[in-house]
Amino acid sequence: MIYSFVAVAIAITVLAWRSLRHRPRNFGRYYAGFTPTVATHRGFGKMAGVAENTVAAFAASEKLGFRAHELDVRLTRDKKVILLHGPTLAHTTNGTGRAEERTYHEIAALNAAHYLHEAGPQTKRPTQEKVPLLSEVLRKIQKTSIVNVEIKRDRFDFNSQLEPLVDQVVHETGAGARVCYSGFHFLTLWHMKNTGTNSPVGLLIEPGAFARVKCWLYRHLLLPDNIHLHHTTATSGFLKKLKRRGYGIAIWTVNDATRARELFADGADMVITDNMNFVKDFAPARTAKPDKKPALKKRSRR
Repeated sequence: MIYSFVAVAIAITVLAWRSLRHRPRNFGRYYAGFTPTVATHRGFGKMAGVAENTVAAFAASEKLGFRAHELDVRLTRDKKVILLHGPTLAHTTNGTGRAEERTYHEIAALNAAHYLHEAGPQTKRPTQEKVPLLSEVLRKIQKTSIVNVEIKRDRFDFNSQLEPLVDQVVHETGAGARVCYSGFHFLTLWHMKNTGTNSPVGLLIEPGAFARVKCWLYRHLLLPDNIHLHHTTATSGFLKKLKRRGYGIAIWTVNDATRARELFADGADMVITDNMNFVKDFAPARTAKPDKKPALKKRSRR
């Protein structure tokens, strides 16, 4: 019994020591001249008139003036990094099954705007849109725009290839200076931190009774740079506490301007929204250039 108690005490002490020494690469530290900003949710907002996670979505929101975006990535059977929220292709496309079960050639033939066909008469019938590669989107998005790449890994997905491949694509496209990562899964942060990536890594926290417990445990174990909270978890006191510890704060998904202003006043760095009218109310990020240019790593081709 005494040995178990000693082991737990040592473990807690080590975690506390690591956490105290950790200096997060938060939004303000990584992006020189960064100012709090709003980011599009999946490019042009969920269930908007432009298909989410497509090249067209980012082009449309950037035309409005947005300079920060959130997007979702998954891995195909032939190890291509694509934009897809999922968990299944049927969620937004006219395909079936999971992205991980299909080759990119098969997925590229699908219509990523299929889900909008049933959205109702208020939505203009969309044209055919392709499920894009992450590399395509990063090359199309303006080089002054910040891109939050959310890595989608399901609860019992234990593969070790996803995060290194995502980071490889980001650096091969020269986008490392304007990208930050986020994910819910323990392994997402674990693998991404172990790639030695120069880009900030964010911890996504689901809303619910155990949100703060998970946030406390994971931030001590994984040492993230930013914390991404659901707006229902983002109380004023909690945000200020995280800010004092040096974390950048992103909040999802906020569609009310009054609530967004409250969150910014409490220290939020980024508010992710489906509301494209936010571009009229909130200034875009001033820059996506880091204090120091990240060194590109030499990577072997897989």
